[in-house]
Amino acid sequence: MAESNSVVTTSPRSLDEGRQAIPEYRRLMVEPEKCTGCRTCELFCSLKNQGEVNPARSRIHVVRSQTDGVITTVPIVCQQCDDPLCMAMCPAGALSRNLETFAVVVDTDKCLGCRTCVEVCPFGAPSVDPRTGKSDKCDLCGGDPTCVKYCSQEAIKFVFAEEESMTRKRDMADKYLEHLRTSSARVV
Repeated sequence: MAESNSVVTTSPRSLDEGRQAIPEYRRLMVEPEKCTGCRTCELFCSLKNQGEVNPARSRIHVVRSQTDGVITTVPIVCQQCDDPLCMAMCPAGALSRNLETFAVVVDTDKCLGCRTCVEVCPFGAPSVDPRTGKSDKCDLCGGDPTCVKYCSQEAIKFVFAEEESMTRKRDMADKYLEHLRTSSARVV
């Protein structure tokens, strides 16, 4: 990936300057209850970014789990963290912030393929491309995410970070209130 004026390095000061330059940035928001597990997002992501339909080379990964006979699928995407561990911990400095999209991007020329970013990400978003051996992660398709366009269930959305944060807070409040209701019903 070529160097650009729109990329910052890992220093916290530059990151703060980047935040000031883009006060309202966007990120992907997943609504797991809408995901059917069709994996269309993986197919179109790999086609757009790798030039081939190959889910193993996708930058989004649909994870399937089964508990008590109930199958759940969740698309795992980069959260484009405000203070990303992957960027801070990369020994080669291969990860940086794109100021136009606010996405954390990989410079494959610098990447060692050491998997540090994969290991430190609390969301499991980065992966190592099986063909190149280099780190690969969502770069928001330059600000026009392909996965969002092709998700027929609208389980993946491209929203302003503040909207995503408020949605998560509301969801957590609803879960907490439901917990209180069911707890108090058992006590009576």
